[in-house]
Amino acid sequence: MPYHPSPQGSRQARTGGGLLGMLLGNPRILMALGLVLFALIKYNTTTVKQENPFTGRIVTVQDMTPEQETALGLQSVPEMAQQFGGAVRDPLLRSKINEIGQRLLDAKERIVTQRGKQEAEFDYKFQFHVLADKETINAFALPGGQIFITMALLSKLPNEDAVAGVIGHEIGHVLARHSMQQMAKSGLLSGLVNAAVVATSDGTGNSSQIAQVVGQVVQTKYGREHESESDRIGIQLMLEAGYKPEELLSVMKVLAESMGKGQRPPEILSSHPFPETRAEQIDVYIEFFRKNGPAAEWKG
Repeated sequence: MPYHPSPQGSRQARTGGGLLGMLLGNPRILMALGLVLFALIKYNTTTVKQENPFTGRIVTVQDMTPEQETALGLQSVPEMAQQFGGAVRDPLLRSKINEIGQRLLDAKERIVTQRGKQEAEFDYKFQFHVLADKETINAFALPGGQIFITMALLSKLPNEDAVAGVIGHEIGHVLARHSMQQMAKSGLLSGLVNAAVVATSDGTGNSSQIAQVVGQVVQTKYGREHESESDRIGIQLMLEAGYKPEELLSVMKVLAESMGKGQRPPEILSSHPFPETRAEQIDVYIEFFRKNGPAAEWKG
């Protein structure tokens, strides 16, 4: 009797059978693989690996010049100011914040010089903004050196050293090019999450929810590492500028109080480490840089 292979057997023969056959025979898997490939190609063509002269770390960043970073930040200033009540007009307050900021930037130049690095690599046009919002406790940095602090936070800080701690932390975000790192990672992560959704889709929406949770965890962990690194840079700047870095701990108390006494979400799902966690690490950084000097490179 002649042998007639089954349709399934014929398909396995054409595709090679086994795992390869399963992959090539599943349209969802093929589409997911295409999305992964596209995400990887885009990531590798729009990003560069660089050694950051201030942190000493090799990082992957969006391929932008400092001038492009500065332009990107400046474009966002009006919108950010509007969201937080506009800029404070008090000339004395603005002058004081600028004075603190400049003192920290002078410290940054000395640290860079001590390390034998090129100052031009940090030639951002820093500007410091006080926002009129008296309800939202916040401070943040935009690419290229735009630094913001709200009146709500400023009014709760006990002294100039604490203010310097906040501003130094935000300068740290700019020097470490955290925005450029985040931009580089977000495109890749978005592509991989989309691929996971396509590959595991079962029509119920559960796979999409799972992929989103995984993406959130990766993004927030990335953000928490940045917060810790910015605390570290801020402490270096404060020490070199003659401020007391211990006052950064008072900032953590303000942040902890602003979170209230209710139940918090798990720290792993938070974009920032909890203030108590940051305070523990801040103590470690202060001890290290007091012992080794502000220009020492952290190897932890």
